[in-house]
Amino acid sequence: MINFKEAFLCLLMLCLLPLSSHAVRVIEAGAIPFTSFLSKPDFDQRYPGKEVADPANLEPGWYVIYEHESLSYYFGPILLESTGRDYLEQLTETVDAAVAQRPSIQDYRLELSYEPSQNNTSTGSSDSSTSTSNPSGASGSPQPAPKPSIWDFFRRLFGF
Repeated sequence: MINFKEAFLCLLMLCLLPLSSHAVRVIEAGAIPFTSFLSKPDFDQRYPGKEVADPANLEPGWYVIYEHESLSYYFGPILLESTGRDYLEQLTETVDAAVAQRPSIQDYRLELSYEPSQNNTSTGSSDSSTSTSNPSGASGSPQPAPKPSIWDFFRRLFGF
């Protein structure tokens, strides 16, 4: 069961963290279910993530993206799009619960996208400033589906 008060506080604290305008915080996708019940300090301790200065330098894969004002959180990379959709659904529930408690949270972007996308530039995409919640999980433009293979799995598993 989702504890809406703690989920709201965690999301609120995520929104208050200062980041540079182009940097993104990459957090493993397995952290998404924990956003609904871990406190902010516990979440940050367990899932510190890493800061990537340019989204074009992301490891290829599917990412659940949450952006709000100057914040950019990329949960991933995820090997399969279907798994990404499941994670997107979980994060959407948490965000919706937080927004229900604080309706002033607006103009955020929540989507599933294959990154690095071809239209990422060092100046940023103009679409990100106008995008809002996307409950269907589809990004604005169709993304090429990755062609996962068993070798990709082993390379990720063993760090090659």
